[in-house]
Amino acid sequence: MPRTSPHFQFADANLIVRSADKVDFHVHKSIMSFASRVFRDMISLGDLSSASSLPMRVVDVVEESESMEALLRYIYPLRRPTFMDLEPIILLLEMADKYDIPIITSSLEDFLLLSPLAQPEPIGTYALA
Repeated sequence: MPRTSPHFQFADANLIVRSADKVDFHVHKSIMSFASRVFRDMISLGDLSSASSLPMRVVDVVEESESMEALLRYIYPLRRPTFMDLEPIILLLEMADKYDIPIITSSLEDFLLLSPLAQPEPIGTYALA
């Protein structure tokens, strides 16, 4: 049985993004479509085949809930995640590329260039940015 994210359970949501670890994110088709061409295409394909008996369209993704929550925090006007090391940043950059969300890429590039995380490995961090 899926759990619902405490931060993404909007009453007027019309789309559920379900993570690999079965956490549901109740979001808006219009916002997801505007932020990501990939989500726009997934949503439009689902709308064409209205064979689903669920009240809302469900889009299953292969990412875990922690990563999906971080991605959605860049799309919605919520507090951005706090990073303690480069691993989640690398994962988020990969997701931004996969889902074609340029705002995440540019925000993380700026963050990396100014972050104290760059101090231990400045060349690698700069290359990542």
